[in-house]
Amino acid sequence: MVGAGPVGLIAALGLARRGVPVVVLEAEPRDRVRPGSRAIVLAYPTLRRFDSVLPGLGREISAAGLGVRGYDAYYENRRVFHYRTGENVLGRIAPMPALATSLPQKVTETYLYQACIDSGVEFRWGTAVTGIQTRGDGVGIAFETGETLDVAYVIGADGARSRVRREIGATMQGHTDDAPFIIVDVEDAPDGSTPAMSAMFRYRTPGLDGRNVMHMPFKGGMRIDLQCAPTDDADYLSSPEGIRDWTSRVVDPWYGDHVTWVSTYRFHQVVADSYTDTHHRVLLAGEAAHLFAPWGGRGLNSGVLDATDAATAIADALAAATPVRARELIERCARKRREWGLRNRDVSSRALRIMRASEAGMHRKRALAARLAPVCWPAGAWLANGPTQLGMPPLGSLDFY
Repeated sequence: MVGAGPVGLIAALGLARRGVPVVVLEAEPRDRVRPGSRAIVLAYPTLRRFDSVLPGLGREISAAGLGVRGYDAYYENRRVFHYRTGENVLGRIAPMPALATSLPQKVTETYLYQACIDSGVEFRWGTAVTGIQTRGDGVGIAFETGETLDVAYVIGADGARSRVRREIGATMQGHTDDAPFIIVDVEDAPDGSTPAMSAMFRYRTPGLDGRNVMHMPFKGGMRIDLQCAPTDDADYLSSPEGIRDWTSRVVDPWYGDHVTWVSTYRFHQVVADSYTDTHHRVLLAGEAAHLFAPWGGRGLNSGVLDATDAATAIADALAAATPVRARELIERCARKRREWGLRNRDVSSRALRIMRASEAGMHRKRALAARLAPVCWPAGAWLANGPTQLGMPPLGSLDFY
């Protein structure tokens, strides 16, 4: 296992729970600093997948977070969608106590790491991988120290700059969005109001010259995302003065003076051209395999499914009756997860088109939906779902990612 982020940790745990000895290789030290909230939303299918690996793990992590129990959408400061779990909508009542749980990624990692330790997973911190050589009967791993290690299989969960991906010759395919986005983490308000806030998306915010804004509370704070125009001065908007200016127009001005983390980024909509090597001894997972716009939580949530599917495929391959069958299992997993990667890339690209509305037709469609929303619930729901694009899972599946 290469990479000790949440994707690598759940993959390692999945293998250990199947009785497969696991070594996790991580280039950074054990006491590395993990700034910011990062991937904060764990969806219901992801929590179920945690439970399937280790009964009770998903419930434990969910309890450590903040239940996402509501969502509101606004269009030009008019609310076009309102929902709370448990409310009767179109004759149906939400079956789950919360839509998802929201907590900093480092908290999720703490629970996953402890579960790995309890399950006998070995960790090698500060161990940078410099080479991967695959063969028909295994994988040779080289480290910057000159040491080498031979293993049967490798899961590459080493992030966006994945060395494993480069070593197996896989390349990312897709595009990068031209406009920057700014993520701001803020503290909980002292009056206790932050955890009670719903998730919220604002289209064409008048006080921000029509920019889109999202805010999402999480355990210990709140995230505020600003969608910039291509010509915006992102340096100013991400500065303390700029943050105080624009956040005060969408949330209480108190938040602008209590910022804990700022990140400016551009959306990458890319998927690896292969999730495995020519010998079918390596599987990619998470950001080593794909990068998506964060709306809808597709990065970490899909990464968890990549990782657990990869762990299952490798455990089954190790028990396979023939090498041919083992290769088939790895190839099938790689093909299935890449299909999901392409689907997620297309879905998140569609979300960006709705959010940006740079085409005249989409602009008119959004405006019409906003006018109809007060009397037509599906119109408001379409706008609310624009940034997340959460649809129904395939028949017979609970997976959205």
